[in-house]
Amino acid sequence: MSMVVPATPAELWSTLIDVPRISGCIPGCENVEEIERLATYKATVKQKIGPFKVEVPADIIVESITEPSHVRTRATGRDKITGTRLAVVLDVTVTPEGAGSTFAVDAKVDVQGRLATMGFGVIKRRVDQNFEEFEKRLKEMLGAT
Repeated sequence: MSMVVPATPAELWSTLIDVPRISGCIPGCENVEEIERLATYKATVKQKIGPFKVEVPADIIVESITEPSHVRTRATGRDKITGTRLAVVLDVTVTPEGAGSTFAVDAKVDVQGRLATMGFGVIKRRVDQNFEEFEKRLKEMLGAT
């Protein structure tokens, strides 16, 4: 998934590493806590997927970072009610694009437990909807409506 945004790579990068600010663009992301800057975080992700409402306290680790163009993060957590376990690896890449930047996300999502019974299609639709909402919020934050 990728999008072109109206910000230079340096501007976009500074927004991406401002975790409290960028987390406001992520649908369902709450209670973000910085444990160690650009290294470890905690957050809660709340989503409704099909008939399930999940609330996953997540541990987030920055596995690698190459400023100002690439970051890889891993988030893991478990919903106490449904027992659903989530593991997400995100590779985010920023490249110049005309007067702006391309923001590309490669996401690997592993879902286990009751939510997994919904099937890949339902979960993929939710991921796609979340990315569309993230894109809209990020562009609004960067001043492009």
